[in-house]
Amino acid sequence: MFLDKYIEPLNYCAENFMRILDTNNPNTQKAVEKGLLLYRQGFVSQVKIDNEKVTGAVQDVTPVKVILDLNFIQTSSCTCYTEGICRHQLAVFFYFLGLAGKVSTWIADWRKPNKKPLELKNLNLMRASDLLQVNETNEPDYTEWITSFNESFDSLIAAKSQKPHTITEMYYIYNRKLKSNAPFQNEWKLLYLLVGNVYTFKKFLLLSKTLDHSAATINRYYRHIYHDLLTGIEETIYKLANFTFPFSFDQFLERLKGECSDILIINPIIKFESIQIYRMLWTNLFTKKQWQLDEAARLTDASASSFAEKIAIIHLRILLKEDQKAIDHIRSLQTTVIPYLIYWMDYFNSRKAWNRVEPYIMSYIHPLKDYLSSEYDDIDYCHEFSIMAIKSIAPFCEAKNRPDLLEKAYIQTLPFSFRHYESFLYENALFDKWIDLFTYMGMGIDELDKHQIKKLQEYDQSLLLSLYHRSIQEHIDLKTREHYRIAVRQIKKLRTLYKKLKKSNDFERFLILTLERTKRLRAFHEECRKGKLIHAEN
Repeated sequence: MFLDKYIEPLNYCAENFMRILDTNNPNTQKAVEKGLLLYRQGFVSQVKIDNEKVTGAVQDVTPVKVILDLNFIQTSSCTCYTEGICRHQLAVFFYFLGLAGKVSTWIADWRKPNKKPLELKNLNLMRASDLLQVNETNEPDYTEWITSFNESFDSLIAAKSQKPHTITEMYYIYNRKLKSNAPFQNEWKLLYLLVGNVYTFKKFLLLSKTLDHSAATINRYYRHIYHDLLTGIEETIYKLANFTFPFSFDQFLERLKGECSDILIINPIIKFESIQIYRMLWTNLFTKKQWQLDEAARLTDASASSFAEKIAIIHLRILLKEDQKAIDHIRSLQTTVIPYLIYWMDYFNSRKAWNRVEPYIMSYIHPLKDYLSSEYDDIDYCHEFSIMAIKSIAPFCEAKNRPDLLEKAYIQTLPFSFRHYESFLYENALFDKWIDLFTYMGMGIDELDKHQIKKLQEYDQSLLLSLYHRSIQEHIDLKTREHYRIAVRQIKKLRTLYKKLKKSNDFERFLILTLERTKRLRAFHEECRKGKLIHAEN
C-alpha cells in the first residue's frame, strides 16, 4: 500500500529527476532505459523509506546498494563505480514511483520536448482493486480476442501516435483495458494475456515501420515497451508451464503460430526482441514435431533469408535435435550469432543435455574475443555480456569436470573477465598463471592483500619478484615524495625476498641499475638514504 505521507516527497523527487536528467543526452537516455529495465525485470529489492531517504538493493551483474536522498537527489549514492546518477539509482526511483502506479506517466512526461513538473496529486491515483476488474466472459474466442486487441490498439495508440512521446501513456491505458477484459479461468486468462502481448508486440512492430521511426526515436520514446512485452510473454509462458493444456488450446496455439509467422521480418530495428519471442514460443508452446518440421522447411525454402530467419532456422534445428546442421549454421554466421547463443546454452543447461552441448560451447568460445572487440565502445555491455557468457557454460563445465573450457572462456573475454578469472586461478592454486594474469593486466604487488602475498610465499616466493619490480618502477615513475617512500619500502622487501632465495647478488645489480637510472631524481635518492639503501650499497 502506498501511504499518502509519501506523495509529497515522491512528487519532489520525481520533479528533481525530471529537472536534472537531460533528455537530449545519449548517456542519460541509456541510464534511464537500463534503470527502467532493471525495475521492470524485478531486480530491485529490500526497498525501505525512512527519514526522507529511500534505500534499496539492485541485482545487476554485480549487486549494489542504493541510497536516494529525496530532498536533494544529487547527494544520492550507489556502490557501483559510475559517477553521478546511475541506472541503479534510477531503478530504485522507478520502484518507489511504481508504488503509486505512475512510472509510465513519468517516463512519458520526461520524454516530452517541453516538460512540465509532475504533480502526482493531480494524477488521480487509483486503488489496485479499481484498476483490475474481472469480467465474466463467454466461451473464449480467438477471433474476438484479436478484434478487441486491434480495435483498442488502433483507437488508443495508433490514432494518437503522430507524437512519439504520447505512445507510452497511451500504451499504459491500452494495457489496463486489455487486462480488464481477461477471462476468469486462470489457464484461459494466461493464454489470453500471452496472445495479447504477442499481438501487441506485432502491432508495435507494424506501427514503428509505418511511421518510419528510426532506432534513435524508438530508443528514446518507447523501446522499453518492447522490453516490457518481452518480459510479460516470458513470465506468462513460465506460469502456463504449471498447467496441463486442455485440448481446446490447440486451435488457439495454431492460430497464434500463424500470427507469428512474419514477426521476424516486420521491423529489423527490433531484431533481438523479435528473435527472443519467436524462440520462446517455439520452445515452450509450438512443440509438435510436425509444426517444427513444417516451419523449418518454410524458412529453408525462403529465397532470401534475413539474419533473424537464419537464427530461427538454427533454433528449429536444435529443437529437432539436428545438432550438426545447427552448428554449421552457427559457424557460418561467425561473431554476429554470439549474443543469441546464451539462450541456447540456457536451453541445454535446463535440460542437462551435456552430451549435446559441448560442440556448441566450442563454437561459442572461439569467437568471443572478436565479438567483444567489436563492442568496445560500450564497456558496460562488454562486462555484462562476458559474465553472462561464462555463467552460461559453467553448468556444463562443472557437470563434466571441464575447467579447461571455462578457463578458455575467461581468456577469450579478457580484460572484462579479469576479476572472475583471477578468482578462478587463485581458488584452483594455479599461481603461475595467476601472476601471469596480473602482469598481463599491468598490475603490481599493491593489488594483493597480505593473505595473498603470504600464500604466494608459501607456494613459490620467486613468483613475487616480477610484481615487486613492476610496482617499484610504477611508484618511481609517479615522481612524488609519497610514492618514492612506497618504492623504497618495496625495494627493502624485495631485498629480503632475494636474500631468502639466496640471490643477493641479483638484488645488488638491480639496486645499482635503479640508482643509476634515477640519478637525477634527488628526492628519490634522499628517500633511499633515509631507508639506508644507499648505505647498504656502499
